[in-house]
Amino acid sequence: MKKMNFGSKKSSKGFYIALAVSVIAVGAVTYLTLSRLNAPQTPDTSSNTLDNTTEWSIPETSAVEKSQPGVPKDTPQVIVKEEPSQAESSEQTEAVSSVPAEETANQTDPGLLIMPVTGEILNPFSGGELVKSKTLGEWRTHDGIDIKAEEGTPVKSMGDGKVLDIREDDQWGVVVEMEYPGEITAIYCGMNDDVKVKKGQEVKLGDVIGSVGNSSLVEAAEEMHLHVGVKKDGQWVNPEEVIATVE
Repeated sequence: MKKMNFGSKKSSKGFYIALAVSVIAVGAVTYLTLSRLNAPQTPDTSSNTLDNTTEWSIPETSAVEKSQPGVPKDTPQVIVKEEPSQAESSEQTEAVSSVPAEETANQTDPGLLIMPVTGEILNPFSGGELVKSKTLGEWRTHDGIDIKAEEGTPVKSMGDGKVLDIREDDQWGVVVEMEYPGEITAIYCGMNDDVKVKKGQEVKLGDVIGSVGNSSLVEAAEEMHLHVGVKKDGQWVNPEEVIATVE
């Protein structure tokens, strides 16, 4: 009778079980390794991230006063005025130009004198030298200026003053004599007889005192004009030197 060897079968069966377990273990390890290698790398930002809960404080500083020589402590703020643009400058210039000449002169200096009429100087002041008179045909001094103007042109007071005299002269026709500041006397000659002022009357710069006429016999051959003579401290002077030039 044969003996059955059960021990060898049991050991063979155990060997196969161990082998299967080993294969499974190796496969699992390989799978996990490959999974880690293929996974995307996530940077570790834990060390670079600031803790938002951290509170920051700025140390208090005390104001340091720096003194400067020659400068007061309470120096007022200097405001720099901007220059006007070209358009604004033009508007300002037009605004100034729109003011009448006599008003501008009066605002600048009440003692200034202006031209009584606007026009060309036909015959200037001779300064004591003899010039030949076109009307009389003789040599004589011309102690004033002849300002070209049409008959009837309004004659304005050259400044703030007072009427000294109104008369009709044999040679110079209708004459109005005015007194102005600075010991200045002005004589308006050859005017019409429609004088607008009276002797002793106070007048202002630019006030109409009459109109240009043709009453002067000694200058009748000249173009229509107003003759104006000016005395300063009793002496004849060039009217253009005491009359302000106001554009």
